[in-house]
Amino acid sequence: MEIEKSVLKKAIQGDEEAFTALVEFYQERVYWLAYHILQDAEEAKDIAQEAFLRVYRSLHRFSLEQSFYTWLYQIVVNLCIDHFRRQKRKGTLSLEELPEPEWECLSPSLGEEELTQKVEKVLARIPPKYRIVLYLRDVEGLTSKEISKIIGASHTTTRWRLHQARQMFRSEWEKLFPEDPSEVAKDQETYG
Repeated sequence: MEIEKSVLKKAIQGDEEAFTALVEFYQERVYWLAYHILQDAEEAKDIAQEAFLRVYRSLHRFSLEQSFYTWLYQIVVNLCIDHFRRQKRKGTLSLEELPEPEWECLSPSLGEEELTQKVEKVLARIPPKYRIVLYLRDVEGLTSKEISKIIGASHTTTRWRLHQARQMFRSEWEKLFPEDPSEVAKDQETYG
């Protein structure tokens, strides 16, 4: 999941080819993280672009002793939170009233199309602060400690949010698809 330290070191030293390699390595992950938080393809593209711009401007301050992807994901999550705050100030969007996802831009690598659409529909109904931890843990495979660093919360709070998110997922799944006791909902029960 991490890019090679040698590439990162060159990027820090100002090597443009190394920075391009860094962007290419992480761009899809950054986009999907932003998309799963925001549920909006265009906004996710903007956030991904802004995240790499911020990385470019701040890379000289990055320490190789840190985890790069944790730092990058933290930037993306913070940009998404800022986006929600701007929308809330404009009075156009409540954090609990996010738009439905745009189905045409789902990643085919997440599984068969119908199940993917159902999972996305359920995730869209979960508040962002819970959806973020669920996505980072169950899709990205990050540990609770890594997620804690990304979202700026204690390890205990992160684990609690993950537990709550899984319960919300299971509950929403059962509301939306009562006739479909899918393996996804059962998996959530196992981890919950």
